[in-house]
Amino acid sequence: MDMLTALFLGAICGLIAATAMNLFMRLVGRSFDRRADMVRGLGSYFTGKLDNAAFVGTAIHSVAGVVFGMIYFAIMFSMGALIFPYAIFLGLGFGFFHGLITSYMLMFYASEKHPLEEYRKATMEEGVLHLVGHVIFGLVVGLIGGLVALGV
Repeated sequence: MDMLTALFLGAICGLIAATAMNLFMRLVGRSFDRRADMVRGLGSYFTGKLDNAAFVGTAIHSVAGVVFGMIYFAIMFSMGALIFPYAIFLGLGFGFFHGLITSYMLMFYASEKHPLEEYRKATMEEGVLHLVGHVIFGLVVGLIGGLVALGV
């Protein structure tokens, strides 16, 4: 496998992982707290309203998933660790680190500047949910990457 193939596979895995993370966050948003629905929060951050926030948020999150999937795969490939089971553990680690940064930005920056009042109060629970969501993203990227390396 060369770097170009790794980036292409990373883009596909990132899109799949972003979908898994999106489903997790929507499920939690429906059963726990509507503000936990990251996609609506992200979309409404840019649109300023909830009308088409889910569509805009899904588009932004999908593009970000592709980009971060490519970054994860590029790092794993550069390390020679795009093999099973190393890819799973690296994916989990990358997702955890990525989730820490994102949760921090959500709780201390984005929530203060959000145009909608209901999203201006980010709690620790929401930060932890975003952390778990990113760990899921990393797990899916690593799992698929490790399985692809096995030839499955």
